[in-house]
Amino acid sequence: MKYSINLFGNNFDCKLGVANEQLTIELDEENQKSLKSYLSRVLPKYTEVSEQETQSLEAMIQKGIEVEKKLSGRMVEPKLKLPYEFAPEVKERLIECAELQDVSATQLLIRLIEQKYHQVMEKNN
Repeated sequence: MKYSINLFGNNFDCKLGVANEQLTIELDEENQKSLKSYLSRVLPKYTEVSEQETQSLEAMIQKGIEVEKKLSGRMVEPKLKLPYEFAPEVKERLIECAELQDVSATQLLIRLIEQKYHQVMEKNN
């Protein structure tokens, strides 16, 4: 079953499975890369993160759990004001898409740029 899950203050699409009364959650590779990138941007706002930790998704998830337990809430991505001007109709579509995904327009733009970056880098390797 497809489902959107909030991890560390950001929504990710995942697959939920139930077998023998056991729930499993599976993120595809693209969403795992996106989660890793997201945590690498957000964690430094809340705690010290070593370069070695940023290389491991598992270490970053553990660090994220520790931070959120101390916060008694969710981490939030630093707000960035992008220095770009968009045509009004493009801006409206961006905001509409962001609202549908329950993220800010900036977060959606970052996610789209990351996805394109990974596609380009995979083609070049």
